[in-house]
Amino acid sequence: MTGLMPIGVFARATRLSVRVLRNYDRLRLLVPARVDPDTGYRRYSVDQFARAGLIRRLRELEVPLPEIAEILSADTPEQAGDVIERHRERVTAQAARLDEIAVRLGAVLVEPGWLHVYERWRDAQPTARTLVRAPLSKLAEALAPGFARLFAGLAEQGITPTGPAGARYLGDELDAAELKVELFVPVERPPRPTAAIAPGQLPGCLLAATVHEGGYDDIEAAHRSLGRWITEQARVLAGPAEEHYLVPPTPGAPAAALRTEIAWPVRPPSGPSGPADEESK
Repeated sequence: MTGLMPIGVFARATRLSVRVLRNYDRLRLLVPARVDPDTGYRRYSVDQFARAGLIRRLRELEVPLPEIAEILSADTPEQAGDVIERHRERVTAQAARLDEIAVRLGAVLVEPGWLHVYERWRDAQPTARTLVRAPLSKLAEALAPGFARLFAGLAEQGITPTGPAGARYLGDELDAAELKVELFVPVERPPRPTAAIAPGQLPGCLLAATVHEGGYDDIEAAHRSLGRWITEQARVLAGPAEEHYLVPPTPGAPAAALRTEIAWPVRPPSGPSGPADEESK
């Protein structure tokens, strides 16, 4: 049995924001496994990953929270299906997306296959970077033109990348109307600032990481595995989540060929009674 994790780790592992988790606690949709009576710090268990994933999928379909409560409290699959069908009738335009998500709900609910997690030290390195702003639902569409702009800017200055491209999620509010994502490429020398690209730097730090193989629709196992490992190893979140595209998408390439390293900057706890992360409460 693994230990309980702080709300910050659970938020990142389930791709739900701390603010949303607090709201779900208030609404009794997703209640922490334990709340410290003295500090009010919320703690969650690995066993709650499935429920959190189901809620997030239903919210992606814009299912109202009261209906999600009905689905979660349904006594039979038929009762849950009736609630979903009522929602389908109101949002016919989203029926195709509903079917796609419904097929994947089973994979969210079953016991996940844990991925191998490792730690590595990353030295500070200069980068060329550009920023992308988009809601989570539109982020995938924004990444391709963002990277095209980044690589075009490098080519104009005759700069060759020294490693795989990546992305840093500047903040954990994944439910925000507009996410801020830094796209970057490691380089030997920083680029000249232009309207398209700017110089940047990846900080030297300890990374907890795992490699996801395949497309991005089922990337949840990687985030859950990191959340579980960090809890077991008593690590503390120490920076924005990163993705390193070891084998990036290319035209005509099958999704199964993709390789993405998911990496979270971490550090050991400051002490036996120190906070678990920056958003422990």
